[in-house]
Amino acid sequence: MTNGSKNRLQNRAITTSARAKRVARRSSQGRETQNNNNQVVRIESDNDVELGNNGQLGNNTQNTTDFQDEELDGNNDKEQPGKKCTWKKRPRTFDWQLTAAAPGGPLSIELLRGYCGHVACDIWENNHERGCLVIQSRTQALDLFEFDATNAWCLLVKSTGLSHLRNCVFPHHNSPLISAFVERWHPEINSYHLPFGEMTITLHDVSLIMGLPIDGIAVNHPLLQKGQRESLFKAISNLLDIEEDQVISDHSRGGIKLPEIRESLLKDNNKFSVDAIAKGYLVSLLASTLFIDKTTDRVSTSLFPLVSDPVNVNTYSWASSTLAFLYRELGKASRAGCKQLAGPSTLLEAWIYEYFPMFRPRVNSNFSPGVHPRAMKWDAQTSTAKLLPTLQGHRWRLDNMKAKEVIWMPYGLDVVENVPLTLYHGCIRHCSIIEPYMPDRVLRQFGFVQTPPMTPILPSNEYKPSHSYSVEYPEAIMCFWNDPTSHCLSQKRIGDFVQNPWDCSSDYRQWFLQRTHPKVQNPDHAPNGYRTRHQLNAEALLHLIAHYLRPVYPETRSRLSLEQQYHYFDRAINVLRDFENAQIIEPQHAQGQCRRK
Repeated sequence: MTNGSKNRLQNRAITTSARAKRVARRSSQGRETQNNNNQVVRIESDNDVELGNNGQLGNNTQNTTDFQDEELDGNNDKEQPGKKCTWKKRPRTFDWQLTAAAPGGPLSIELLRGYCGHVACDIWENNHERGCLVIQSRTQALDLFEFDATNAWCLLVKSTGLSHLRNCVFPHHNSPLISAFVERWHPEINSYHLPFGEMTITLHDVSLIMGLPIDGIAVNHPLLQKGQRESLFKAISNLLDIEEDQVISDHSRGGIKLPEIRESLLKDNNKFSVDAIAKGYLVSLLASTLFIDKTTDRVSTSLFPLVSDPVNVNTYSWASSTLAFLYRELGKASRAGCKQLAGPSTLLEAWIYEYFPMFRPRVNSNFSPGVHPRAMKWDAQTSTAKLLPTLQGHRWRLDNMKAKEVIWMPYGLDVVENVPLTLYHGCIRHCSIIEPYMPDRVLRQFGFVQTPPMTPILPSNEYKPSHSYSVEYPEAIMCFWNDPTSHCLSQKRIGDFVQNPWDCSSDYRQWFLQRTHPKVQNPDHAPNGYRTRHQLNAEALLHLIAHYLRPVYPETRSRLSLEQQYHYFDRAINVLRDFENAQIIEPQHAQGQCRRK
């Protein structure tokens, strides 16, 4: 550690009120309460506290599935030199629980139990704009490693089946679009609630978008015992040739810094083996593409055991692990007090482009279907200048969206046949994170008529106020993944194939509307121009028509009867009829503006 770094750390240690200053400056993110001595207490309400997958908090040791908000004792936020700050655990509240029908929905309290702590509730009832989330991204982290396919360590990385992830991350993220979808995410059932039903990110989505295997061992390792953590710290110390005390210190701060891993392994006087360099690159790759946390530039120590033997890396179910991690991060971001989103944001954004053509960017001209993961299909280069108005426009578009505007099966009609494990019903995991996966809630994404789903998998413990997030699912249910094919939805449960991609049973819509909050924006609080800010564009309309005509392309129409061909033509005609009177807007990509046509 350099002298400058030591001085900075010493200054932070001496000036213990520095954190209090930051909290005071963010007064809009805090709430003042009165303690028993009538002394003002500032409570930090931003829940952007990073929970390591090994059960460690970014700055403090915490429970594996809970992060604890803290409060600072002070006198009207005035700094008292020489007096050490005292941090207390925020007392638990239960005002996040839905106990009665809510304005704008849901009418039933059985499903969205944590709705009162949800960002959608805050927008509808309090007219409070959270704004766009800060999307955690590490697109430049992997540039620290010069990946030459002829190097021995690069060949070892390629054998793991993960080397392509380097090219599967977007250089920029569409924060307004992602934020608009996060406002509709409900962690009780791990799905988005739209006016016409539920949608979610499935296992086959992860597999096809990111090119990850579904079949394999659940990503898990025990790190809860003190002795096991000490063994891990020693192994990391030996791998990177750094002091064990430094590893422990870095662990307490959220993990090992990415530049330190690169500098340790790729020194000029390189004494490390090919195996060691491959391990260092793999943990950097995983931390920068799939398991991005909120530590900015650190690698959680929980990732190191996953690459301890590079030969066995390809035996893991990386798709299910990635999806479990994303589900958990979306759950955290759904709380009204959260300001950031971690996790594989490229997967989330690419999923939106696959199913919602009205939001799509240009297609990458170098993309080859069937060769490249579908994340490489999209040229996601543009950024949005006016973040809040754009977010509100996307929110309005989703509030008024119809089921016919969605491409329900973007990968073709035989996705279940090609990826049968996508119908697995049970829990998936990433290390200590366990999340339910329930495909019966989104049957239309598999080509089946949507019916009221089964009772959702319930957690053994949950706590979801606006400022915090904690959920635990029983460990025993993970035994389903030992034989996932035996726990896939049966043909009887999935029911009939759809005639139209958006088909649902006669009782589904009424069932859904009783249990959802279909619109996020309260019309009584809508800002000026809100309803006209984002409308259907001609490019999206063409995407829909092309999707419905795909089965009758010349190369595939011979497989269909004349009656079936007419059926697909009728679908495309219906799309035209639905939108022939709509106001079409033609996008101008270069300027990010639109002109009326």
